[in-house]
Amino acid sequence: MKRTNARRVKETYFYGEHLTIDAMRDREDLPCCISIINNFPQLPEIEFHISKVVHVTTKSGLERILKSEGFRGFKGGFLGHDPHLLWWGLAIEDADIQIAEDRFLEKKALQKSMQEPFLTKFTTSPAFQMDKSRYGNFKFTFSLGDMLQKYREQICGGDGPVMRVYGTTVYKQEIMYTVIVHSPSVTEFDQYPDLNECGNDAVCIFNNNNIVWRAQALSETHYFKPVTHDERPHIIEAEEIVHLQGRAVVWDHVNVAFHVPQGQTLRLDKKSLIQNLTACEAADPFIGRWCANKNLRRPCTCCPCTLPEAQSIVAQLKVEERPEQTS
Repeated sequence: MKRTNARRVKETYFYGEHLTIDAMRDREDLPCCISIINNFPQLPEIEFHISKVVHVTTKSGLERILKSEGFRGFKGGFLGHDPHLLWWGLAIEDADIQIAEDRFLEKKALQKSMQEPFLTKFTTSPAFQMDKSRYGNFKFTFSLGDMLQKYREQICGGDGPVMRVYGTTVYKQEIMYTVIVHSPSVTEFDQYPDLNECGNDAVCIFNNNNIVWRAQALSETHYFKPVTHDERPHIIEAEEIVHLQGRAVVWDHVNVAFHVPQGQTLRLDKKSLIQNLTACEAADPFIGRWCANKNLRRPCTCCPCTLPEAQSIVAQLKVEERPEQTS
């Protein structure tokens, strides 16, 4: 199905499915059709086990979160009545990439001792750019386990949250897989498959407070391809692609959407919020909170800050929250 989202961007979405790129490869109605059907060389079976999630916001969003000491859901979902959702991405750190590379080498029985690092040459999409974001300058990073525990206590009345396959959203160059988290007392998401019942070959599953993501498209632009040579069959090398230098291709990622009913707040104390707050650079294109003032070219609190400005704001908040030293 197709629609125009709140940011006035056209998207194609599939309810209750995490469709693989292979399953979409021959669909000519998709906006990223050209990117998908071309036979770009990819690294298969790269599996990330991610234990942290990140919520990115603008300066005005930061002020609102600190004032309310927590996170509220905003309208935006696949259902007609637009449930209130709180969106988080996966926080993928350098160590996660290295562990995924080691896991891949072990699975393929390749010689880890002789292997030079190669995965970072492919992980170039926005999903791996922790130092910048298209959604704002301020990042809250928490462990997924802690967020689920808070959600259990405050939204689920002590019961375990339910995690479901919410859908696949396809843009011109981006594929977003969404997992929805909701209280077991909420029945409006019952038509979506339980994430825990997905097979081991699913795009993503939940295991031991980790999102296990089987990435299919790591690069936003193509510069390298994975190769092996006859003289070194157990070693993977990243070989430069001359004819595809800088060619934009489709990339995929996973988001986690917490259902926070209207009028409720998923609360975290202000100290914890500030401790887990960092500044980041505003990526291009910046698609953070839409503001009518932008059309008039007027400054507003929704517009991106420069990185030094954002870093200064975060540093000041941490100083203010630090307890006074007693002599």
